[in-house]
Amino acid sequence: MAFGRRRDGVLVEDLPALRRIIPYLLRTRTSSSVYFPQRIDVEDLLVWLDEENAGRPAAEHVTLFHVLVTAVGRTLRLRPELNRFVAGRRTYQHRDISISFVVKTSMSDEAPESETRLVLDGTESVEQVRDLVEAAVARERADLSGADDRLVELFANWPRPVLTAISRSIALLDDHAALPGRLMDAIPLYTSVYLVNAGSLGIDAPFHHLYETGTASVFVSVGRAAPVPVVDAGGRVVARRCLDVVYTLDERASDGFYFARTAEVFRRLVATPSLLARTDVTVDEVLAGWPDGT
Repeated sequence: MAFGRRRDGVLVEDLPALRRIIPYLLRTRTSSSVYFPQRIDVEDLLVWLDEENAGRPAAEHVTLFHVLVTAVGRTLRLRPELNRFVAGRRTYQHRDISISFVVKTSMSDEAPESETRLVLDGTESVEQVRDLVEAAVARERADLSGADDRLVELFANWPRPVLTAISRSIALLDDHAALPGRLMDAIPLYTSVYLVNAGSLGIDAPFHHLYETGTASVFVSVGRAAPVPVVDAGGRVVARRCLDVVYTLDERASDGFYFARTAEVFRRLVATPSLLARTDVTVDEVLAGWPDGT
């Protein structure tokens, strides 16, 4: 295998010197994690969702989660540097845009959960993403074992020393860009972004860790939409429904200034359905007036 060549990423060779050195100083995602909370006003979005879903059967509703997945994909297309990861102390650009999330077979304590991964190109409409998400959820809830489930079931009952050796072998192979592609495909942690919709459980967004296994440099935790006091343009305090989001980032993959602009791109795409509907929208159009304007 060629030096630094991976199935899931392209080696980034034009990094500044400091960015090349940082992975030697911060060797794990845990030690490199940065947490960034953000509040998004979704009042206009929720009104838009009500209009979109008027007259539709419940099974065909577009949900807040569908919008979030669409916005993540669009953001990574507009801001590709965030779609990077560090492996073996080298920085790679993901070859695709992928989003992983957990699926519960039913909303009960005893119900098993599984992970699934969607691959997007970042130009999908909310409707297209809705179809992709619902198809993935239907597969999981139909108890059709995916590759990740079969992998877990295969190894779960093996002796602890064997599992430890396997885990270390996976980390070593990954570190040297030699992990087989089929194994990557079977582990949803090899993804661009891991997204958790905590709001579907009626709770606020937790501050979550990054996974050492895999390639996700971004974890997006989303809480419930709830009314909060907001100062409007006229200086009055009004109640508007807002969404709290917590990002966990591997600071080795991108710098703080780049992420600050990226977070604002995501916020505006979620808050403004007309922006998300445009597949040709540019970063400058999304960020018009920022940071000096509203």
